[in-house]
Amino acid sequence: MANGVMGQAPTAPNAFGLGTSVAQPGVSYDGQNAQVKQQQRSLESVVAMAGAKRGANWFYVIAGLSLVNTAVALTGGQWHFVVGLGITEITDAFQAPQARLVGYGIDLLVLGFFAMCGYFAGKLKKWAFVMGMAFYLLDGGIMLLAKDWLGLAFHAYALFCIWKGLQFVDSVSANSQVAVLSGS
Repeated sequence: MANGVMGQAPTAPNAFGLGTSVAQPGVSYDGQNAQVKQQQRSLESVVAMAGAKRGANWFYVIAGLSLVNTAVALTGGQWHFVVGLGITEITDAFQAPQARLVGYGIDLLVLGFFAMCGYFAGKLKKWAFVMGMAFYLLDGGIMLLAKDWLGLAFHAYALFCIWKGLQFVDSVSANSQVAVLSGS
């Protein structure tokens, strides 16, 4: 019978040029074009990986823009990025020299935390997405208390984008496991 007939394994040429079955004991061919199926799953996995990475990269954006906000505050600037962290804006506003040093230490810890979340979320660790989102949600509370509506809106948007990235994490692992043959 020809390859692709339900229940028969594909054949491969042997040393004499004749087709011999490549079936393994206990495995039956599923009748589908397995290579096309595998390519389709691979493409879905690539798309899911890109979606997860887009969500994870938001942690780097948040940390980076907050670092710029801190640098602007350090040099006496009067503007800031709204996607940045509210906690760093508070610590950057400290006036006393000793308090400023403590504030910059807190900034480093917070920015390091968000960079760490970006790193591990990029490695598809769900806990990094969840922890980073939880802390950014708490930081959004600072925006709410300060009545910074634009900052709060950007916090909500960034959280939504990170959440979308989290939704792709399961798809990446599900699509990376491609079943070509079915058991009988």
